[in-house]
Amino acid sequence: MNLGSVVRLWEDDLLIKELERKGVLSESLLERFALKYGKLFWRAIKAVEEKRILKYVFEPSGKYLWIVIGKTRKYLVIPDFYCSCDDFYFNVVTRRKRQLCYHILARRIAEILGLYETIRVSDTLYKDLLNEIKLYKIRKDKFTVS
Repeated sequence: MNLGSVVRLWEDDLLIKELERKGVLSESLLERFALKYGKLFWRAIKAVEEKRILKYVFEPSGKYLWIVIGKTRKYLVIPDFYCSCDDFYFNVVTRRKRQLCYHILARRIAEILGLYETIRVSDTLYKDLLNEIKLYKIRKDKFTVS
């Protein structure tokens, strides 16, 4: 996966464009998303419905981080570019089986529909949040390796 393909992730996606235009996930659009993305779409919709998409806004800088709460942990999502989940690493980056994981799709849908929680915190917590995500990943790897 190269940077050029990431930048164009939604460029040709008529479904995303239609969702942006309408602002509503109609039954027809729901069916077409399901046909295009399959299981990824249903997992993304479930995450959106369960309000597992978080946007941390750090003040006063205005920096922000998107977090999607998965089955077992929180994942950092850099919009349309990166997710810290294993699926992204193995199936997007390494095997190149697809362009995204369900966390990236869920974040995009939640953003378009305004169905995410905004959490405003101090800039001093920025590194702490990143470290929390990173440390969990390290601990998880230690348990699976030993």
